[in-house]
Amino acid sequence: MQKPKRLGYAGRVDAAEMGRKGGRSRSLEKRTAARRNGARGGRPRDAERFARKVEDVCRELAPQVPRIDPGDLRLIVRCLLLPHERRAVFVTRRQDGRYVF
Repeated sequence: MQKPKRLGYAGRVDAAEMGRKGGRSRSLEKRTAARRNGARGGRPRDAERFARKVEDVCRELAPQVPRIDPGDLRLIVRCLLLPHERRAVFVTRRQDGRYVF
């Protein structure tokens, strides 16, 4: 006898069928997310969410580091928020105060 799967699938099920079942789900979280995304004009792309996160962190950090140029701060925050594989390494500071990597 085989143990029933957590999602209610008995045996092998293809991905399309799983997607249909998941798409019919009506949880409160799913309805809330759909309304929030619809109010913004659709589901936000990953790049838009990342840019918004960088902007929020820069806005929060700017008063704490007033001597750093806003463009440099945005570059530093962006590089630190990127996944490790895509992160840039800061090598040196130029004479004009900007960083080269």
